[in-house]
Amino acid sequence: MNDMREMSEKQASTIIARIKQLEESTRDSIAIGIWLVVYIGLLFLTAHGQSKLMTAGLMFQLAGAYSTFLLCSKPKYTPFVHAVPYVLALTGAMLLCLASDFRHPVAASLTLLVLTGLMHACVVYTTRGESPDTGTITQVGEPSEVIA
Repeated sequence: MNDMREMSEKQASTIIARIKQLEESTRDSIAIGIWLVVYIGLLFLTAHGQSKLMTAGLMFQLAGAYSTFLLCSKPKYTPFVHAVPYVLALTGAMLLCLASDFRHPVAASLTLLVLTGLMHACVVYTTRGESPDTGTITQVGEPSEVIA
């Protein structure tokens, strides 16, 4: 049993190492591709009876989660961008609560909001740890040197 656990941990670390080796544009393309597949799936479900409010709510929730990687990981954007994932997630939560065919909107909204928060924290922690200076940690959006 321990051998299988160790093997799965090694595979997970190998996958994470490979993902980190990808260029940023490749990672962004993969994230957008996943988002498009989910979007097409939700549109398909809407065409077959799912309410538009439910589709819109789920899309806003997913957009909030993915925007953590696409927006918050870029130090060139202002700190205001860090609020975008939460605005999207809360908008999605409101739409899910209005959707009459969604059974547990509060539980799903809280789960996706927590997921968005964890993803955002992971992105911010990684961005702060990878300072272009001599290893010092800087906050996202702060210039690391003053231009005279």
